[in-house]
Amino acid sequence: MEYAVAIPSYKRANLLLTNTLKTLIDGSVSPERIYIFVANKEEEAEYLETIPKDMYFKIVVGELLLRNQRNFITRYFPENTLLVEFDDDVKQVLKLITGEGETREEQKKNNKVVKLENIHSFIIDAFSRLIDNPKKPHLWGVYPAKNPFFLTDKVTDDLRFIVGCMWGKINRHDDELTLKLEEKEDAERTLRHYKKDGSVIRFNNITIDTNYYITAGGFQAHDIDRYKEAEHNANYLVNEFPSFVKKYYKGKTQRPEVRFNRHAKPL
Repeated sequence: MEYAVAIPSYKRANLLLTNTLKTLIDGSVSPERIYIFVANKEEEAEYLETIPKDMYFKIVVGELLLRNQRNFITRYFPENTLLVEFDDDVKQVLKLITGEGETREEQKKNNKVVKLENIHSFIIDAFSRLIDNPKKPHLWGVYPAKNPFFLTDKVTDDLRFIVGCMWGKINRHDDELTLKLEEKEDAERTLRHYKKDGSVIRFNNITIDTNYYITAGGFQAHDIDRYKEAEHNANYLVNEFPSFVKKYYKGKTQRPEVRFNRHAKPL
């Protein structure tokens, strides 16, 4: 099974080298599958100088801002390409080892996560499940948090959030799937695919180790008020997909987020 791995990256050449590229190659993903997408010629020069050529296939100059880069990547690859996207700061891909116990609560408390040794094999399995699923979804993803208590040994095909750090799709050049948002682009992608296909696949026993919102470079390198952006984009998603999501304010920071309605029926 042929697939390509696309990594959008901005001002993180060294981080990409020590995190995602190392993670992929250690996980048996061939460098010949790996494309790195940068924002401009200056970034290209830095990445060419920093990253050894034997760790990737090609560096491509795309567009500035993650939303634009994601849309560029979609257009860059032909339709029906089996396309995987990784963020540039993934430290590890992890899998669930289910715990033992007399009750479900005890079992969950004894859950643990360990390094997924063969990422390549997992990607092949993920696309096989996508292709074989009778609902004909085009998007798969992994659980968005690495707390083993919340992971389950289930693969679901209803409406669940597909986090942007690691996911795959059968590529389509479809205006209905074009991203409009910068903040929450992963939520938007999930919702657009669910609206289009009536299903997305999530591996609730696989997750990633990464730092959300705080790593230098990437989105953090842009002069954007992330709270205001999150508020605006949460409102956009609720207005655009009213039966699929609701807005709420999360935790101590009261960050605007959207909660998915997994029981929502496709339109």
